[in-house]
Amino acid sequence: MKLRFKKNVNRRYTLLIVPEGTSPVFRFKFRFSYLLAILVTAAVLLCSVLVLYALNRTHTNRIGTLEAQLSNSSDQFRNTVVNKEQEIDRLLNELMELSKKSKTIEAKMSELEQLEAELKSITDGGSSKTKDTTAAVDKNAAMDSLASDEGGVGGESIPLTEQDVAQLVKETKESITTSLQEMPELQQRLEQTKVSIQEYKALMAILPTFWPTDSTRITSDFGEREDPFTGRLTKHAGMDIGGSVGDPVYAAANGKVVDTGYTSARGNYITISHPSGLKTNYMHLSKILTKVGDSVKQGDTIAELGSTGRSTGPHLHIEVVKNGSTVDPVNYLRKPGEEE
Repeated sequence: MKLRFKKNVNRRYTLLIVPEGTSPVFRFKFRFSYLLAILVTAAVLLCSVLVLYALNRTHTNRIGTLEAQLSNSSDQFRNTVVNKEQEIDRLLNELMELSKKSKTIEAKMSELEQLEAELKSITDGGSSKTKDTTAAVDKNAAMDSLASDEGGVGGESIPLTEQDVAQLVKETKESITTSLQEMPELQQRLEQTKVSIQEYKALMAILPTFWPTDSTRITSDFGEREDPFTGRLTKHAGMDIGGSVGDPVYAAANGKVVDTGYTSARGNYITISHPSGLKTNYMHLSKILTKVGDSVKQGDTIAELGSTGRSTGPHLHIEVVKNGSTVDPVNYLRKPGEEE
């Protein structure tokens, strides 16, 4: 077998290439071993090419898959970044709203404190304090009105830095914390002020502070005056308020009717005794609408204004009696809308 194989391997072959025409014939002589080597080499090369092609195809598919995954990941990352930016913007907007609300709370707390001061000044009878506080409120209102009337707003759009956001968060937190800490104390003070107001209202209800007529036109003050009938200097024991016949006359304070009647000087009159120890007299009435023993509330209609008795025209003569002596009603009566 070996001899035969070697014999076949060493066999020679001639390859003739005969062109057309008169061109010379080409001869190629080679041994079978060379042909076998060439075929083996060609087979190896072909197999290598096929293997490389398969590997290249696989790598190409893999690269395409990775590129698709990378593109998808890139899109997801881009969407994530956009969503994060939108979320950050939303959180910043909410932070700004929270900051505005905290400032609103501070403003409301300030208003409540001013209201508390006003209420205290009323119960303390401090008109100057009331005026000062009212002036401060009016000043703040004027500044707010001025700010609201200044027109539009504008400017560059400058993004907030991390330091700006941190400072805003800190200020908002401190503002809300301070307001929450002060609220219980302020609420307690307002409750105490409410009690004081109720006590004050109860006191005002038994003092002759309610203006007794619809008209506020004073025709004659308390004190010395020239008598309208004799022209001599006399003492006027009350205050005259001009009006029209039939106008309602109101009780200046809570009390009990202790006397009614008619005299040539007083005309039709009513006397009311009040829990404060004071008395009030209402004179020159055209009609009496209550009777002795009736309990009346401050502001109740007790009579109609007139010009009976010693009178030159329709008016109410009102007197305030303290410890048996008449005193100036101006010290007690308050015109509608008048400062305490």
